[in-house]
Amino acid sequence: MAMDGAGSLEQQMVLSEAQKAVLQKYLVADEHSWEEVCRRVSRFVASAEKTPELQREWEQKFYSVLAPMKMIPGGSILANSDHGTHGLLNCFVLSAEDNIQDIAKLVTDAILTTKFRGGVGINIGAEGQKGYIRPKGFPFADGKALGPCAVLDMISETSKKITTGNKSRRGAFMFSMHWKHPDVQEFVQAKTQSVMDAQAARQLLEQMAELVVDRSLSDEQKNARLAQIRSELGTAWKETHLSPQGTRDRRWHNANISVQVDDEFFERLDAGDPAVVELWDKIAEFAHDTADPGLLLSDNARRRSPLRNFITTTNPCGEIWLPPNSACNLGSIVISRFVYHTEQGAQLDWDDLGRTIEISTRFLDDVLDVAEFATPAQKHNVRQVFRQLGLGIMGWADWLKVRRIPYDSQLHLQEIDRVGRFIAERAYRASEALAAEKGTCGIWDAIKDVRTGNPFERWTDAAGNFYSGDEAARVNLPLTQMPRRNSTVLSIAPTGSIAQLAACSWAFEPDFGLTIWKQVYVDASRSQQNWVQILSPYVEDLHLSEADRDLVLKTGSLQGTAFALAQPEEAAAFKISREIPWQWHVLAQGRWQQWVDSSISKTINCSGETTVEEIKEMYRFAERNGLKGITVYREGTLESEPVKIGAIEDDKPAIILPTQISNNGNGNGNDPMLPRPFLAGDVRPAMLDEEVSQAASLIGIHYDDGPMYLSEQAPIDDWTSSEFKGGCGGGVLHYQIWRRENGRRLLVVRSDSYSQCFIKN
Repeated sequence: MAMDGAGSLEQQMVLSEAQKAVLQKYLVADEHSWEEVCRRVSRFVASAEKTPELQREWEQKFYSVLAPMKMIPGGSILANSDHGTHGLLNCFVLSAEDNIQDIAKLVTDAILTTKFRGGVGINIGAEGQKGYIRPKGFPFADGKALGPCAVLDMISETSKKITTGNKSRRGAFMFSMHWKHPDVQEFVQAKTQSVMDAQAARQLLEQMAELVVDRSLSDEQKNARLAQIRSELGTAWKETHLSPQGTRDRRWHNANISVQVDDEFFERLDAGDPAVVELWDKIAEFAHDTADPGLLLSDNARRRSPLRNFITTTNPCGEIWLPPNSACNLGSIVISRFVYHTEQGAQLDWDDLGRTIEISTRFLDDVLDVAEFATPAQKHNVRQVFRQLGLGIMGWADWLKVRRIPYDSQLHLQEIDRVGRFIAERAYRASEALAAEKGTCGIWDAIKDVRTGNPFERWTDAAGNFYSGDEAARVNLPLTQMPRRNSTVLSIAPTGSIAQLAACSWAFEPDFGLTIWKQVYVDASRSQQNWVQILSPYVEDLHLSEADRDLVLKTGSLQGTAFALAQPEEAAAFKISREIPWQWHVLAQGRWQQWVDSSISKTINCSGETTVEEIKEMYRFAERNGLKGITVYREGTLESEPVKIGAIEDDKPAIILPTQISNNGNGNGNDPMLPRPFLAGDVRPAMLDEEVSQAASLIGIHYDDGPMYLSEQAPIDDWTSSEFKGGCGGGVLHYQIWRRENGRRLLVVRSDSYSQCFIKN
């Protein structure tokens, strides 16, 4: 984007309604525009520079890459720059030694870090490693150990109560455990058990509803069975770690969990070690059923990390391995912003891209000096010791579509090498220049001789000859690595919200769908949420027929269109995530990993038909291709997914907010019509009672399950109904179940001052 000055740039930047909805997360005080956010952020971050002249110079340069969205920093930088706690770093890693004082400090530090908008990674090491906590039941002088899972329970539960920074951001965690820890079996099934308990609770409420309409039993028999079910339901709620506020409070619901495995694990697996084989089977089975746990491949990570002997685990999304009390400091280059067209086709503006990389590297380095921290140890390690950056990319799938490069092709891997090398080398040269100007990170003397094999490192011999990092790893010569300001520089984050803000594809993920439904907040209060349908703008370039366009809107894919049949090679560049064989997802991540010194956050999305054995194959393929971590998600694994593909399906649940249940207010069904349901374009009110949403979710109806699909008032004269009372969150609510012969169910929940309807086929 050409710039004639700040004013012309601000006039050129026009956001779509979907972008404006995401922008609400980052506006503070009286801000109303993206340009105002960029001015605040640029000014605050540039205040790290030494002189007023340098501050003015770099404020303008930072603004020149932020305002046109050539680079977008992490959400905490946008939300908290010159505002609130000034907590600008998205995620941290914490650790504890095996004593009560350290464990108590771990819980406290996790809460404080959450308050500063920081996610937290915590690893439970094997005996003799950092982060080891004695297993459950281990005897000591005053009793028995609770075990590490109980400690993680405390951290998860207490962090649910914390509000964070300028705008609400739920606490987020990565809980990992070394495969040798004695409690690893409990660990891997912790979240799976919660899902199973929640399913049991829903079944009990279904039984309650069936019992009420069962005419074969006497009232006395019904009441006896109802009392038994209510008792079982209370137990199920307790086991599921539900609070009175709803079913989202399942055990570790705010955490990703991963098992740390190393080379020894796979050696024992290949040798048929029974204990390792059993654990391997469970990891794959639970990942298949619930998407947890993932794997952290610790030896792969250490081999290619400059911080080989210091890292312990990753941040919640897995894009950066960190030492204790260090942090991820994220920013993403928007690749699609550098595209221009010639007679030879689409090209990248390499000069502008290089300039943006250099400015972005300095921007992230300055962030470290203006950010505030939850604890003194974090401040010391982040600023004085490690100075880690996480510069990455997004908009990659958009670039592939413009170039008509299929994701599942060797040409794609070659393109990763071409662009990845350029980004990595320019970012490393920028960090080297910063070291010459401002000095190296404090840990430099301890890591300068680590030969990672990363090709973008630069080494020299006594004669002044240069060697790349991969060359340095192959030769047995005395070499000196070029000093850097930052111990690590590169990382690829998932970029969910900021990719929506930039209206580009996420990180280097293929499109989830060419048209998707996404939940967004509709105003700055974040009290109302709506679904919006987003069509990839690159589909418009295909000039599809009206019939083809309608099919894409319905399915989210080009498959089955006349265009795909007539031009299969061009259509191949528009494959969506589930249409790409999982091997290519792993290969793409492995190839990007060659150009990243930290790690990468990517989910291997696969079809709902994927088997447990195939998940095992994915994990082994990832290990052999140099991945530092892997997460697998089967489509449809979780009941509520934040993104949905294609058109609204008729079997999606709908929610109705009634103005009145009945004419006399007693819910006896005398109304001739049910209240009008929400339509797809309606704004969802923020008055869904939490107790009611809990009751509804227990029979599989969730207020966040999808767009509304009913388009007219529903007559109820052919519905049957029944009513019963049930405790929910300490209060008594009246449940009324309506049924139709076609199986559609309507749940009415009300109290003396409240009524709510839910409908489900």
